[in-house]
Amino acid sequence: MTPNRKGTCKKVVSKSIFFKKTVIKKTVCKPPTGKKCVGKKVRRVRSAFRAIAGTEQNVMQDLFTKVRFQVEEFDLNNEYNASTSTFRPRQSGIYSLLASVSTETITMTPYTLDLEIRVNGVPRISDLENFLPRPGIIDASGIVQLRARDRVEVFLRSTFENVIVQSGLATRFEGNRVSG
Repeated sequence: MTPNRKGTCKKVVSKSIFFKKTVIKKTVCKPPTGKKCVGKKVRRVRSAFRAIAGTEQNVMQDLFTKVRFQVEEFDLNNEYNASTSTFRPRQSGIYSLLASVSTETITMTPYTLDLEIRVNGVPRISDLENFLPRPGIIDASGIVQLRARDRVEVFLRSTFENVIVQSGLATRFEGNRVSG
């Protein structure tokens, strides 16, 4: 920014100073009087997490079952709780979320899976897919606006009873703040 005629500041140079988890942006400009003007500091805390399933899980037929992601790979702002498999953002903003579930069945019957990412108990991102009797992966992703302390969880429903959620990298829950 550049100074306007009245001597107030507009953005000219933006300097970023990086700390462990914080980016502080500083705006510096010169008004017509030649004096230096320092703009407001904006503190932005990074928000991103990724967790994977550590154990296999059985899915109840025709009932939504909460998918557990017990192994936290990273959590930049301490917002993900691995014991409850719940993400609770500390800041409001636009978030990109992804849930992926790898399944296997022990019978030879086709089945349908319904995967939901819920915010405060309400489905906000979902996917519905039909599977042949073999291992499969279902995923759901999208961007949503979240408020601070919203509760984000993943649920899965199957039309057949002998479906098992596999542990490992293919069963994961991840997200990050893209703006706000």
